[in-house]
Amino acid sequence: MMKSKRFEPIVEIASNAAKDLSGAMAEAGRKVTDLERQLEQLQNYREEYVHKSTQAGGATDPVRLQNFRSFLDRLGEAMCQHHKNLSAARAEYERRRTLWTDKRIEVESLGRVVERFKREEQQAADAREQRDSDEVAMRLGLARRSESVSDISGGGESEE
Repeated sequence: MMKSKRFEPIVEIASNAAKDLSGAMAEAGRKVTDLERQLEQLQNYREEYVHKSTQAGGATDPVRLQNFRSFLDRLGEAMCQHHKNLSAARAEYERRRTLWTDKRIEVESLGRVVERFKREEQQAADAREQRDSDEVAMRLGLARRSESVSDISGGGESEE
């Protein structure tokens, strides 16, 4: 079996792995986008809550003030946790992007190797074909010379 044919399944496996990694990277990218959107919503909600509370005259009694601060603390904690989740999601996206990039480079390299093998195989086939053609031409030339010599030899004998 030719080298190029032996390598084609390897290229296909690597290509499929690159497609899988691309899908995983896209999923990680969607997760980052979702988390960014959710964080923005939390920030907007916090800003609206603070704005509405200050518009309403703020918390006048101690219980309302305590509830206001407690709610803002919980929102802050949720936003902090969301920042951590977003950072982890971004890191995961970058990890998957790196894996995909490496695999894509591997697939491209393997593809170039297979193409080189195919060119070499084609050159070898062309050289064999040329050699066979030259051999046939040489045999025909020798056969014609042999016939010419036979005609000359045979022609001289029949005259006598």
